[in-house]
Amino acid sequence: HRYTVTCELLSPTGGVVEASDVQVGCRLVEVRDRQLLVNGQPIWVFGVNRHDHHPDRGKAVTVDDMRADLLAMRAHNITAVRTSHYPNDDAFYDLCDELGMYVIDEANIESHAYNTSLCEDPRYRATWLERGARMVQRDRNHPSIILWSLGNESGYGSNHDALAGWIRRTDPTRPLHYEGAVFHGDGSVPPPDRHEVNPHWAAGGLAASDLVCPMYPGIEAIRRFGESGAGDRPLIMCEYSHAMGNSNGSLADYWDVITTTPGLQGGFIWEWKDHGLRQRTAGGKVRLAYGGDFDDKPNDGNFVADGLMSADLAPHPAMREVAWVYRPVTVELMGRGVGRRLRVANRRSFTGLADLAAAWELLVDGEVAGHGRLAVPDVAPHSSVDVPLPCAVPTSGEAFLSVRWSQRRATPWAPAGHLVAWDQVVLRAAPSRPSPSRPGPSGVSASQPSGPTPIRHVEIHRRGETEHPEAALVSPIEPYIWRAATDNDGYKLMPELGLRWGIGGDGLPKWTTAGLPVERADDLVRHTIVRTEEGDGSVTLRHTIVVPDELADLPRVGVRFAVPNSFDTMRCYGRGPHENYADRNRSAMVGVWTQAPDVLPYLVPQEYGGRTEVRWLELRSSRTGAVLRIDALAPGPLFMAVMSHSVEDLFAAPHDVDLPRGACRWVHIDAAHRGLGTASCGPDVLDRYRIPAGTFEFAYRLTSSPQVGGEVR
Repeated sequence: HRYTVTCELLSPTGGVVEASDVQVGCRLVEVRDRQLLVNGQPIWVFGVNRHDHHPDRGKAVTVDDMRADLLAMRAHNITAVRTSHYPNDDAFYDLCDELGMYVIDEANIESHAYNTSLCEDPRYRATWLERGARMVQRDRNHPSIILWSLGNESGYGSNHDALAGWIRRTDPTRPLHYEGAVFHGDGSVPPPDRHEVNPHWAAGGLAASDLVCPMYPGIEAIRRFGESGAGDRPLIMCEYSHAMGNSNGSLADYWDVITTTPGLQGGFIWEWKDHGLRQRTAGGKVRLAYGGDFDDKPNDGNFVADGLMSADLAPHPAMREVAWVYRPVTVELMGRGVGRRLRVANRRSFTGLADLAAAWELLVDGEVAGHGRLAVPDVAPHSSVDVPLPCAVPTSGEAFLSVRWSQRRATPWAPAGHLVAWDQVVLRAAPSRPSPSRPGPSGVSASQPSGPTPIRHVEIHRRGETEHPEAALVSPIEPYIWRAATDNDGYKLMPELGLRWGIGGDGLPKWTTAGLPVERADDLVRHTIVRTEEGDGSVTLRHTIVVPDELADLPRVGVRFAVPNSFDTMRCYGRGPHENYADRNRSAMVGVWTQAPDVLPYLVPQEYGGRTEVRWLELRSSRTGAVLRIDALAPGPLFMAVMSHSVEDLFAAPHDVDLPRGACRWVHIDAAHRGLGTASCGPDVLDRYRIPAGTFEFAYRLTSSPQVGGEVR
């Protein structure tokens, strides 16, 4: 609740000389028992880091720009923001008070190249104090601010302790936050690798930080720290999940650990928005420009393009994953057999779920078999209830139950009916299917290749004379193991940056050394095709690809081919509707989704448009009615992607406007596709999302309508 406080300056005769109103709020913020508490309740920190930015005005943002940012945050379940790395305009905090955000207000202190020296330099002590003091004195009446931050990446020294002491005396109502204090500690022990528990997390920098607030720690490191019970402070990551390009892999893996481990309460994703600036090129094209596009030297290229949103506030696909991991209510399947039920958990700290309406949908083999409203009793904050399944469990087929929660009434950030939270549970798994045209087990084998020479062998089995659906293809089906490198794979525009800073993924350097961008897959791996023409005119293709030891951890293992651009609609039974990858697909529910092929969503062209767990994919032409269908056969659902640009063109282009207009669409079918990770400034892909060496067997069936052949000819 906000309250208006009116202050009046009176003349000696009692007249009002000047009056001023300010909105204030009452709340208690404290750290106790390894928890950050607001009004006595632990809170989840569903956070993001934010810079002021506009694609045309740069740092000159308006109040409307700030409001648009915050409304988009709330619409995606983001409820906490860190003002990285400076205090914002006073209007920003008014908006946060109004819209209900938790704020870490950060002092404009950062020394970077002099990271560990200025903080001990007495010549800078007054500046340190003045910058922090101005922030506190100006902003302390804003109830949205729950923590003061002493700045960013400025080491840890006596100047920090001086500022911390001043703030604690001036405003004892808020705890302090400073990452450098718990990173460096007293300096006696060097910080370890991000995958290890930092020994300073337990008791380092107690004078300057009431939180353990690391940057980009590994998942196992925060889990071990939480389980250790060390120290009295909660761990809330001040930066994690670096959102540069196609990124935010393992976001759900982080939250699996955060929500089940004592002492962990969340964190702030880096960051909110790309910093591209709109620019017209000499050729008249309009692009979002980044470092180097202004003849500026030195520069860090597209390292400023690391947001969940584009510079013009269009959400990147990862925003769906953010909205899902930050959802205020969760649903999971409990029990077995006739005792199965749904557990509904309220993740809010102060309110129930009465403002949300829950609906269920039963999907059997891709078809909606039932739907209705889900009756849920009152669920108190931080508690859960069990409700019975709203439908009978099917006795055959693959069955999923989806539960969606939407706004009953409009809010300032979303209309009535806005989707707030969603979950999907498996009621009945699909039966396993044997590999076609060949007995025995299917899937990825642990067997290793024998012999050094890659070969390709093709067998053709004919069962009919009907025209085969490959007539729809405008390129041959070929094995493919390369992808247009993501920013997490490595910095394609500035490979020296990773070497200079010692950051970034190791995938791209490793793959380019192996010759992936220039060599044919047939020259690097063994590939065998068994092709069978069925009597109904369909074609079954079974591939075996053998990856040698030296090529372990490839981008992908699969095939690709091209189809005409006239295929302008894709209908898919798999995870969707949005782009998703192996380590960023929890928000994507299994269903039948119909949409146009994805448009490249990233500032720098790179891998995009993937869909995991695809059972079948149909490409349709609205002009001719032609349909090309791909059914995954073995070892089960496959990874598929439909792109309007070739991998080669995507990798070569520095901007989207540099991409040539394609004459076709490229279809990828993968038995395995590497995860995304967040290695552009954080942990790389977890081992379980990497592709090992060995034998990969997969199969699919191509089917076409009669119009396809005529269209291609």
